[in-house]
Amino acid sequence: MVRNGYRVRPTGLTTRNAERMIFRIDDIQGRPRARIAAKDGPQALALFWRRRGRHILAESLPDPDPVATLRRNFAMARILPDTAELPLPEPVPARAATHPAPRRPRAPRPLRDEAETGQNDLFTSPLPAPPPKVEPPPPRRQVTHLDAETLQLARVHYRGLQASDPTDSYLYHITTNENAEAMLRDGVIMSRRHPLLLTERGGVPYWLSLLADDDDASEADIAVLRMKRFMIDDLVEDDPDSTRSSGSPSYFLTGNT
Repeated sequence: MVRNGYRVRPTGLTTRNAERMIFRIDDIQGRPRARIAAKDGPQALALFWRRRGRHILAESLPDPDPVATLRRNFAMARILPDTAELPLPEPVPARAATHPAPRRPRAPRPLRDEAETGQNDLFTSPLPAPPPKVEPPPPRRQVTHLDAETLQLARVHYRGLQASDPTDSYLYHITTNENAEAMLRDGVIMSRRHPLLLTERGGVPYWLSLLADDDDASEADIAVLRMKRFMIDDLVEDDPDSTRSSGSPSYFLTGNT
């Protein structure tokens, strides 16, 4: 997502308590400016602008002179002779109440014969047939946890992956070694507030390149996991921002919760 010459991109990493995702803010030349933890891209960009505005305001404002401030307060509190209290306007005298002219009653309209109206008696007409009942669609599956065996969760040696690789029957997630070990041991927890970012096979090199540019992420601490697509095909939602930036379809694993 690019706004006002700054681009916000998710790094694929989360905070230690796994409540917020870490986003990276780059300028128009692609130079990193900040890393901010937020729930989504717009909030990360808003926090970045708030922090930048405070720095600019602090640098532009001079240090206040206490003596000049005190004199200005005294001058504002002093009442000058030609700024005395103005007299209140005189109240406008109330006008005499005028009584409206009496309204002439309308003459009742003559009743027309039923044969002249040309309308059928609605009470004697047969009732229309009720519309057919439409069965509601079945509710979407809601899942908050899936174990690693059900997802066929496994590590991937990402050095051989390329952006030109075709789509396969798996979806991929880039994370740290610590989070990967926890997911392989305890399974995957799904939440709309903290969804997992998934991508196709051809999108993995793009997210790895972002982590390579990050000074805090080392190559030894990066892990790539894959999971079966048909097990979570109805539990993911499209991520248009990540799809545009990476050039490969990206998704959020929410579990429909």
